[in-house]
Amino acid sequence: MFQSLSTSTWILIAAGATLFNLAAMQWIIEIPQYRTKQLWMPVIGIIAVGGNSLAQGDGPAGTCYQYTVLMIMMPVALAPVRRQITRDYYRWVQNPATKPSKGAMVWVTTSILVMVIAAVLLWQAGN
Repeated sequence: MFQSLSTSTWILIAAGATLFNLAAMQWIIEIPQYRTKQLWMPVIGIIAVGGNSLAQGDGPAGTCYQYTVLMIMMPVALAPVRRQITRDYYRWVQNPATKPSKGAMVWVTTSILVMVIAAVLLWQAGN
């Protein structure tokens, strides 16, 4: 999988994933003060994935694959429960003892777990 695509192709895929993440997270996050903080996610992703890839000795294609997975994972996990997350936030602002919705927490946790397993399996199949 990784050997069949050139590094420049993976860079374009990673750039597209970044644009997808920025647009999707602006739609998902309905709390104004957190919308601007979402713009830091690609920077944090580059630092985290780049540092991890350097430590493991991954090539550019593998690094771009990991970064792409990271950029796509969060919007896919949060989009279905975005209204519930916003509602929970405003309830928490009014009463800090309020707990988040169990359904939203289960969905986010389960969907991220499934996506990580799928990404690892694809990684293994590509190498």
